[in-house]
Amino acid sequence: MRLRTVDAYLLRLMAKPMMAALAVTLAALLLERVLRLFELLTGKGAPLGLVLAMTLNLVPHYLGLALPAAFAVGIIAVMTSLGSENELDAMEGAGWSIRRIGAIFIFCGAILGVLSLLLFGYLQPYSRYAYQAVKHELVNAAWDARVEAGTFIDAGEGMTISAEEVDPTGRILDRVFVLQKQEGDAERILTAERGVLIPNVETRTLRLRLVNGVAVSIGRTEGELSVSFDSLTLEREFDLDGELFRPRGGSERELTQKELLARIRGDEGAPPDPRYAAEFHGRLIRAFALLGVPLIAVPLAVAGKRSPAWRRIALAMAVLIAFQNVTKTVEGMAANGTVDPVLGLWGLCAVYFAFGLWLFFTTASQGTDSALRKCFVWIDRGIHRATGALKQSGAEETQPR
Repeated sequence: MRLRTVDAYLLRLMAKPMMAALAVTLAALLLERVLRLFELLTGKGAPLGLVLAMTLNLVPHYLGLALPAAFAVGIIAVMTSLGSENELDAMEGAGWSIRRIGAIFIFCGAILGVLSLLLFGYLQPYSRYAYQAVKHELVNAAWDARVEAGTFIDAGEGMTISAEEVDPTGRILDRVFVLQKQEGDAERILTAERGVLIPNVETRTLRLRLVNGVAVSIGRTEGELSVSFDSLTLEREFDLDGELFRPRGGSERELTQKELLARIRGDEGAPPDPRYAAEFHGRLIRAFALLGVPLIAVPLAVAGKRSPAWRRIALAMAVLIAFQNVTKTVEGMAANGTVDPVLGLWGLCAVYFAFGLWLFFTTASQGTDSALRKCFVWIDRGIHRATGALKQSGAEETQPR
């Protein structure tokens, strides 16, 4: 096979498991945020379709975080497939060394590094600001005096409204519940068979007219007070104007690489702030680190040929997660001015690449007796011993006494 044909074949093999791992990792990272957004939207009575819009704004950030893990899974899956089908032996016999096979993955890492820089350095600042703007509008926007069935609506000024059934206008309510916060710890709870919301735009007031209900006041010094009523009207000011959101750039994460560099140089007249340098170099480190993923994943896949693939993937994930967490810690220290961002972050990156290069160049072939191979032998022995001990313990417990 020609050189380009082999490289294309390796990339095709890697594409499917990498995309699958990327989708799973991205979904797992987004799940917690989506649940939080559902809680927020439910309390504000906003349409649930807004969850999708806000979630999409989070994709660039979490996609950048998921890339290294998915890339490592794709490489290990390719090397495992080649090894199990003896294709790796055939390629080595044809003069393709492990290092040469890994070269195409390093090239792919360079492309993914550029993609990561575009995500973190240019797309994420805008998407993050858009997410914060929508969230601010949702939290601080004026209520439109409409209620959705089965939801608790914060109407402002300590008033919460809920109804079991609501007409299409959202303002004629059946089986209404109202909670009013009063001075101190006092509260007034009202329930009614029916209610009508009447907003007045000119006077900027809102009236809630309740019919056939009960009002219970609790937390009063004289004790609980319960009163039945045929008709009761609650009135309060109704804010029609929401608070405007700040311009983009209030956080260093909302600045592009070009804007961060301008802040670092002091081109905009702003005083120097270590946060800008920490964010700038942190993004470069995350992009550059993708070049090192093949240096770690290829030796792991080859050295652990006789071990299950999940062990190799787990070890690769442990290395990448450790590097990511340490990078985040050093970036935080650099943002506080405790550590120089260039020395701290790039020094950490140098250690990461030194480790990767050592693994890569000490694994010349499948038969190389490398430190990684010994590590997998120790892991396999430890697992077998632990499994054997558990089986023996279980057998002893099941024996009759």
